[in-house]
Amino acid sequence: MDPTKWIASFRALHQRVGRGEAGEEELRRHKAMREELAASLVASQGQEVPPGGQARKHFRVPQVFPVEVNNVYRVVTKDISRSGFSAMINATLEVGQDVAYSLTLARGAPPITGRARVAAVTKLVGTSRIGFAIDSINEADGERLEMALFDAVLARLK
Repeated sequence: MDPTKWIASFRALHQRVGRGEAGEEELRRHKAMREELAASLVASQGQEVPPGGQARKHFRVPQVFPVEVNNVYRVVTKDISRSGFSAMINATLEVGQDVAYSLTLARGAPPITGRARVAAVTKLVGTSRIGFAIDSINEADGERLEMALFDAVLARLK
């Protein structure tokens, strides 16, 4: 299928799913299409999906969402996936350190909370770019995050 038509088809289905109007077959097709698009994005980002993993949990989107780390640092994400995020933080965090996070996807929506561990620290002048690997996220929140990530991708593909 022509990529432009595929994206239009996915966009329409994604909107139906987001509004809660999709039936079981549409939900299955939506999940398969999300995986297909995510696999293309992961490949274009030069990344690999871990064996047995799902691409939709690993593609990254440069997107700003408010996030609170350890109930202390209130920052915004630089990029995010279902499996992790990065942020600029003026803090001393060590690789491997366990942290609490609270991620807000939209004003008025309940935050996504869980545990993450520091995966990478890049020290810069006056701050650090810190990458976090999400260790815990419940299925409902993971689905909300994925939907927001695909919303962000589709917003860029106009």
